[in-house]
Amino acid sequence: MTICRATRYSRLVLLLASVLAGACSTDIIIDGDYPSALTRQLPHHVGLVLDDTFTHYTFESSQEQDVTMALGESQIELFNQIFGDMFKSRTRLDTINQALTSKVDLVVVPHIEEVQLAMPFETRLNVFEVWLKYNLQVFDSEGEPIADWLMTSYGKTQSRLLTSEEDALNQATTEALRDAGVRLVIGFHRVPEIRDWLASQHTPGTLAQGDSQ
Repeated sequence: MTICRATRYSRLVLLLASVLAGACSTDIIIDGDYPSALTRQLPHHVGLVLDDTFTHYTFESSQEQDVTMALGESQIELFNQIFGDMFKSRTRLDTINQALTSKVDLVVVPHIEEVQLAMPFETRLNVFEVWLKYNLQVFDSEGEPIADWLMTSYGKTQSRLLTSEEDALNQATTEALRDAGVRLVIGFHRVPEIRDWLASQHTPGTLAQGDSQ
């Protein structure tokens, strides 16, 4: 009888743990919209290499609460949009080897290096915060490296303004991606190595609208 009770108790504990784990799990596919960049175009053809790691990127966290966020599709949309706005023409590529056989002037290979997430129970505020860190590798048409640029962005939202935790995280991450887009437009041509390459190509000075020297 004691063994039977112990067995039933163990099963109850496992069932309760399973229910609690499910209740504390958040799965999101990030879905946002990214407006066109207000910038004068660079007169070059850019090859944008979006590999499988980038296009299928999923962030997972198990700190106190399990969170899974699929960022791949939103990253594709954002980077296609921004580099299409920044350059005269853009070609999306799957690998850097394709760039060597394509008629492009410049090759950009973005990597997502890190995602940080702060939930309300961590900050003791009713705020969701997201930080993104990207590494953009830039090459010339011959595959020679030009620059290796680390770029960070940030987004947040108030959970009380939204109907669910999923909506709050989606909005915070979308804001972080939009911030990344702004930083790309403003900062890309200011990276010293990229600026020098543009000067070597006799590229006219380009500034985002509202920017000043």
